[in-house]
Amino acid sequence: MARAGGRLGAGGWGLAYVSRRLSRAECAALGVPGIVVGGLVVWLWGRFDGRWGEPLAQGRLGQEMADGLPGIVRVAAVASALFLVWRMRRVPR
Repeated sequence: MARAGGRLGAGGWGLAYVSRRLSRAECAALGVPGIVVGGLVVWLWGRFDGRWGEPLAQGRLGQEMADGLPGIVRVAAVASALFLVWRMRRVPR
């Protein structure tokens, strides 16, 4: 089930990229997932250094990243969808 959702998300981002309704400049929506993943990396860095909560145990960084990835993909998909809806609803000048 998770794999199908991942393919759907990737398909949606691909569809946004080739959409005639959005210019190439507006395809910054593809950067939204990168920003979300960057937030995960910063959060894990903070956890690793003990800045937010207890520090991660030695050798747990990969497992923590794998545990957080499904939620991050969902957040990235919703953020991208909201961005695209906002951009498509704008009145052209």
